[in-house]
Amino acid sequence: MQKNTIETLLKTTRGLFLLNAVIWLAFGIASLVLAASGADGSIWRWVYGVLMLINAGVMLWFGSRIVTAGKRIFFFAILYVALNVVLSITDQFGAVDAAILALNLTLLGLLFITRTRILQAG
Repeated sequence: MQKNTIETLLKTTRGLFLLNAVIWLAFGIASLVLAASGADGSIWRWVYGVLMLINAGVMLWFGSRIVTAGKRIFFFAILYVALNVVLSITDQFGAVDAAILALNLTLLGLLFITRTRILQAG
């Protein structure tokens, strides 16, 4: 029973990382398309777009490694998602930011629960 629970938690955690990656990929592409169109003429639009794509890549990397990697990956994943939570709060806050914050908080909680279950199982 414990093994099935851990596998389910790992798959769910992976799914949330991948969902997060897809969302950030979409935001990054949208930002770069706006920057290329010259809508606001700001270099910052390019910077934000690239940072969003990097965030998508890191989320994808964690999502692909979380199932097969050892226990140490959880430490770095928790730190990274916690950083995303802090950055979500410090941004201009709207409905999309609230949804991203909820996703990241859910992922953070799931990482803690999964890590705890893995450590308990040995």
